[in-house]
Amino acid sequence: MIKILINLYNWTKSKLPDLVFYSGFIFVFSQVGAVLNFITNLLIVPKYLNDGDLGLITPITQYVALGALPLGVVTSLVVKFVTRYEANGEWGKLKRLVRDLFIFGGVSTLVVAVIFVIGYESFALRMGIESKWILFWMVIHLCVSSCIPVLSLLSRSMQQYFMMAISGVLIPLTLMLFAIFLLPIYGITGYIVAVVASLIANIALSLFAVFSYFAPHKDRLEPYFDDCREVLRKYFLLFALGAGNAWLWGFVPPFVVKHFLNNSDAAGYYLIQRLAQLPFYAFSTIMLVLFPILSMKHERGQSTSRTVKYTILYTVISGAIVILALYLLAPLLFDFVPQWRERSEYAKYVWILSISVVLSAVNSVLATDLTAKWVFKPSWYKIPISCFMVIFIYCLFGWGAFRGKIPEEIWFWVNSNLQPGLYLLFSLMILHNLIILPVNIYWYRISSIISSKEN
Repeated sequence: MIKILINLYNWTKSKLPDLVFYSGFIFVFSQVGAVLNFITNLLIVPKYLNDGDLGLITPITQYVALGALPLGVVTSLVVKFVTRYEANGEWGKLKRLVRDLFIFGGVSTLVVAVIFVIGYESFALRMGIESKWILFWMVIHLCVSSCIPVLSLLSRSMQQYFMMAISGVLIPLTLMLFAIFLLPIYGITGYIVAVVASLIANIALSLFAVFSYFAPHKDRLEPYFDDCREVLRKYFLLFALGAGNAWLWGFVPPFVVKHFLNNSDAAGYYLIQRLAQLPFYAFSTIMLVLFPILSMKHERGQSTSRTVKYTILYTVISGAIVILALYLLAPLLFDFVPQWRERSEYAKYVWILSISVVLSAVNSVLATDLTAKWVFKPSWYKIPISCFMVIFIYCLFGWGAFRGKIPEEIWFWVNSNLQPGLYLLFSLMILHNLIILPVNIYWYRISSIISSKEN
């Protein structure tokens, strides 16, 4: 039986393009993980947490994500060298690069942890957090999650799709088991502990995969910095600004909802956000394998346009189907599921936020192609747009603080015509993606023309 399955695996792999085969392989496993995540985040968690604690989950998660920011910037810069060294068999350089990434991650985590603790009191005051144990476990969460960018980079660049598929089940399974036992007793603190446990399981599996991958290669460590020096000099600031902007987009929306709106809206936002992510499950596996495939094609002088166009087509079609389903079924689901019934008034927002998710995915496909081609100039246009939008959202929701500092007529007009709420927030998120989309399309076309002339 096993031999038959292996033969079927090899035959299927030989008949399908890499993007389709590996995406489909991971997709099968990820759907099990999606079901487990659904059970944990949308059935178990709302059952045991009140509105205030439920609305805390996303702001806490995004605040902790600050810890992975420095390492995320560096890994984004060196990802192409990881792919190149692996493709060229330069294992000495690759091993030293990976070692240095882990060292940098450890040092940067300590620095960020200090900043994190200093800013925590202000964060906790605005979020209504009183328990000191939450701070302790948030710091542990920060330290554990800080090495994830390196492990994720290695998994994707070295195309360890089997391990990626297993982790797609292991992580949500661990989260669910710990949540079942800890949430009824410790509440929001128990949820953070469960997340930490799932991350540790992911790290253990990833480290096993990395050591197994490098074990056959006994090459001595070789210097690589001369290869990366120019890239770091030219693009570090750009990548740092981009990563900071991405973090702000993850942090500010749930923060302003929890801080400026009521607990009911914060809990509603939690449910809406997770249900609105359903389209993401339809194309998330493609995004995992898209970069190394596009990067390899570009390194070999092959055109990436066909892969990009088919990926966007699939993303839009699958996303539209899920959005339509959410528009029709979300109200029925909120009435059917006991944990959601008291928050049924928020069902009407799910499909709206899903539009933003799909548009963001399309932008991600185009941005991934540009990154694979080492084209970063569009970021100098996109980052100011994104920063302006996120600052506008924060100022709009905290508009009351501006009273007395600007003319009363302007304050009253804005306060009367732009009432902060979830509908306005989701509309601005859609608008942001719509503004960014033409920029990505323009530079994608320019890069394709340049690549075709070079080849």
